[in-house]
Amino acid sequence: MAPQKQPQPPFHVNERVLCFHMEMLYEAKILDIQPAEKGEGWQYKIHYKGWKSSWDDWVPQDRVRKFTDENKELAAQLLAQFKSLQASKSNKQSAKKGAASSSSAARAVVNGSELGSARGSEERTAGAAATSSRGPRRTRDYDLEQVSTFSIPR
Repeated sequence: MAPQKQPQPPFHVNERVLCFHMEMLYEAKILDIQPAEKGEGWQYKIHYKGWKSSWDDWVPQDRVRKFTDENKELAAQLLAQFKSLQASKSNKQSAKKGAASSSSAARAVVNGSELGSARGSEERTAGAAATSSRGPRRTRDYDLEQVSTFSIPR
């Protein structure tokens, strides 16, 4: 008896799709397709739009969604939920900082930054990266060593 032919995959190479990474849906492109290890369904090599190829990943079929208006709306809802969670975490942290200081209104502000902030620019840049339209990204570590310069007498 001849082996059964596996049905065609629901997505094809170079198709624009939405793909789950953690709890977020990101726009992506299918780079490659292979049968799943257990023979049920497919696995897709995904490239997330706007991300380096080091983030490309093999994902199971259940993480991939068609690029439809309905699924784009779902992605927008997930992003809004993520932002509201980040905002509530930020508010809780601000409340803790406010309780620790005598008065949050007494803090000096210069060029949009609080002089009383213990973390300085790292805090602002990390917050900006966490709320981008494509979800969280790794941020740079700006804690660099201070190198002293000195001159050698001639």
